[in-house]
Amino acid sequence: MRPISRFAAWATTLATAVGATVILAGGPAAAAGGYWSNSCDPGRACIKLSGGRSGPGGQIWNFDGCGYHTINDFYDYGYAHGNPFDVHYADRSSDRVQSWSNRGLDSGNRVTGVTVLC
Repeated sequence: MRPISRFAAWATTLATAVGATVILAGGPAAAAGGYWSNSCDPGRACIKLSGGRSGPGGQIWNFDGCGYHTINDFYDYGYAHGNPFDVHYADRSSDRVQSWSNRGLDSGNRVTGVTVLC
């Protein structure tokens, strides 16, 4: 019975580590309505991954269009090269990035969504 218990404990530890990695490595790449870039493109609402990490095409996620976009990762900066947007966090707080401005975000709080206001 002990070998099974040790295996179960090891499997649980591994599953927890993999789950944490998915949350930290995941991002909006799988979400519709945007793309990775090395810059915030004209007319876009954008957020930058925290910790110097990068998506497949750069550190900055450029949103396509208005409305709510689901996100699941940590970001440290927002850029509004056009419309303002609200960044929604896991703890139910939010930050607004005003039109034609940029600002720091709560990099220790997981972003769950962004609403681009139009």
